[in-house]
Amino acid sequence: MGPSRAIRLASACAAAAACLFGAAARDADAQTSRFALDTVVAVDGDAGSQVVRKATAWFDLFGAVRITDGLDLRVRPVVFRRSFDGGWRGQIYELALRYERPGDVGYRIEAGQIPSPIGLSILENRPNLNPVVSQHSTLYLPLPRFEAGTPTNFLLAASYPLGAQVTVTGKTWDARAAVTDGSPVRGRPFFGDNKPPRMANLIFGAGVTPHIGVRIGASVAHGGYAGSGEVRDPARGDRNASVAQVEGEWSFGHTRMAGEYLWTGREMAVGEARAHGGWAEITQAIRPRWFVVARYDDQRTRSTSLVDNTPRLEIYRRFETAVGYRLTPELTLRGSYLTRKGYVVGFWDDQVLGSIVFARKIQ
Repeated sequence: MGPSRAIRLASACAAAAACLFGAAARDADAQTSRFALDTVVAVDGDAGSQVVRKATAWFDLFGAVRITDGLDLRVRPVVFRRSFDGGWRGQIYELALRYERPGDVGYRIEAGQIPSPIGLSILENRPNLNPVVSQHSTLYLPLPRFEAGTPTNFLLAASYPLGAQVTVTGKTWDARAAVTDGSPVRGRPFFGDNKPPRMANLIFGAGVTPHIGVRIGASVAHGGYAGSGEVRDPARGDRNASVAQVEGEWSFGHTRMAGEYLWTGREMAVGEARAHGGWAEITQAIRPRWFVVARYDDQRTRSTSLVDNTPRLEIYRRFETAVGYRLTPELTLRGSYLTRKGYVVGFWDDQVLGSIVFARKIQ
């Protein structure tokens, strides 16, 4: 997708959203309770990296319309420029109906194009919610190819699958179950023809909140991630992938600590490849407008070569520390130092990054 086409797509999404939410507002007596609309625009750049990295841009529009009590229509079109090749892409990250009923035991039902039901990093997949400059390597760093002729996959992809999810919550606990049309280790584009086959995946998760500011959770997922028609050796049929994940958050005072760890396995023509890893970060507000952040990523993949039956271990590590300044309630400036080693980069690659993020709630 070229820049002009991406811009046209963003304009079309914005126009459609404006018509949709404008109509909802005209039909509502209390406009602010019937619809919501916000936008995020971000750009970043870097210096010093020995690996080519393109400046990125991100245009993100989110809207929700209250159809009736408890029932909302949610939509989130996104256009972005990728860092590794400068290519423009358009996606629909959310297009779903959500029904919620509060209570001592509340529940939520959602169906359509929904955020991945597994993973904590997916909650930071928006520039204004991501405390550092770079995106989560968990979501965007392709894993090494375990065997020739298999599709690209990730530790846990930035996935927004078609599916349905039920979430139940109590005072100190939550649980959810979902079925999706793709594996959480592999993303699926909303536009274009290069799409993986639809394969059912089951996802279950639960969490506990012992007191305000602390949550611990875990999830599991299993299902197909590659169709037999996509792989060079189709003798085993569709390939399955399994994911087990734990996550935790702790917020106190002006400090937030968060992280997650994943154990994943993918079927090969013979045997199974394993990829484990996760991340941890700490954010500290030091003044009303200033904050500092540090994030560490660690991933390890293990497989056996089908050519010479040799075990293979590949390690990826990355550390980024950032300082941010909220120039206004809507505009945030960030600068960071990042160093990484592994997978694509076999040496420690150092770079300095900077970003500008604009986030505004329109209605």
